[in-house]
Amino acid sequence: MLRPSASLVSSFDPMSESQFDDGLDMKPVSNDRLGQSTQPNKRRRLLIIAFLLVLCLIGGGSYLAIQKGWLLGQASSGKMAGTADAPPRTTLLAIPPVISSLDNGDARPVYVKMTTRIEIEGKESEASLRPYIPAIQDIFQTYLHETRPQEIRGNGVYRLRETLLRRIRIQVAPLKVTNIYITEFLIQ
Repeated sequence: MLRPSASLVSSFDPMSESQFDDGLDMKPVSNDRLGQSTQPNKRRRLLIIAFLLVLCLIGGGSYLAIQKGWLLGQASSGKMAGTADAPPRTTLLAIPPVISSLDNGDARPVYVKMTTRIEIEGKESEASLRPYIPAIQDIFQTYLHETRPQEIRGNGVYRLRETLLRRIRIQVAPLKVTNIYITEFLIQ
């Protein structure tokens, strides 16, 4: 049997360093197969975060600009110049008292007397609105004559007011009727 020499034994010693230069680096690396780092680059991460932050700021700013009317021109030029807008001018048109009989269904008549004021928005004067008074009185007479006394009790006055307001808006359509005030309402 052949005995290996001492120099050969030491050369195959697993604890000794490799005598073959195979070009392999035995140090642990953090590279994948293509040689690129598996950890994201810090600079790239900062760029992505900065880009997302800028997008959020632009989006929030444009939303605010649209809501305030700066971007799409919804703001009036008076507000931009710093002047306050004056409230729209309204005219109160006094309607003479209307006396009508209600639809009672019995032999006993029931009468109602109603005095109102109508609020109209615009630059018209009360004198220019006087031609509309007979048409408005006709609306009151017609509706009151169709109404029963039971319909006016309780919340009926509010329904009466809303119905008359809707009918007046239709009748005087070019004018903008904003409200109707019942100043006197008597039932006999």
